[in-house]
Amino acid sequence: MATNPHDGTGLPEWVDTWRNTGRLLDAERAARLAAMTEDEARRMSLALLDLWRPGARDEEGAELVAHQRLFATARLRSSRS
Repeated sequence: MATNPHDGTGLPEWVDTWRNTGRLLDAERAARLAAMTEDEARRMSLALLDLWRPGARDEEGAELVAHQRLFATARLRSSRS
């Protein structure tokens, strides 16, 4: 049965499908993380940090402080709404 967003037709089946799919995806993600080497994890972490960087990379951890400030600000804004 196709899901109709206007009347909810098929919604329980859709939820069940994604509940089962979510479990499979979680298991796959856990297996991939468990198989990851330290070097792969380091490269992926740097790639994630490179998605947003406040400025030049330094040795003092300024970009991590900036990330934490950004997340704290977002958390405060979401708690107010």
